[in-house]
Amino acid sequence: MRRAKYHRLPWSHAAITEIPRDMRGLYAIWYRVTGKCVYVGQASRRPLRDRLREHWRNPSNHGLGLWISAYGDSLELCYSEVEPSRIDRLERRLIRLWHPETNVTHNQRLPPGWRQGR
Repeated sequence: MRRAKYHRLPWSHAAITEIPRDMRGLYAIWYRVTGKCVYVGQASRRPLRDRLREHWRNPSNHGLGLWISAYGDSLELCYSEVEPSRIDRLERRLIRLWHPETNVTHNQRLPPGWRQGR
């Protein structure tokens, strides 16, 4: 199996604009201070750049929005182009492996004090 080439950038609007316009794939947002994975996501139906801009402007995931607001300067974005047929399976595998704190619907592990529907 071929290993995917990934890119690492600081979490910033400027970094997001560096991503090729039509790239599809997977991304992860990491907290650099502790090395903890905060979120794993995919962009299979629309470009990765557009999906990340949504997170930048107004994240629909409440927990991720809190992380971005509180620790944005300490977050890092890792992304990789992935064949569309492999995206879903690889995303699930990375979520199981890294246990990102804000992927609540995938890992069914709610952070302490978290209330769904906020």
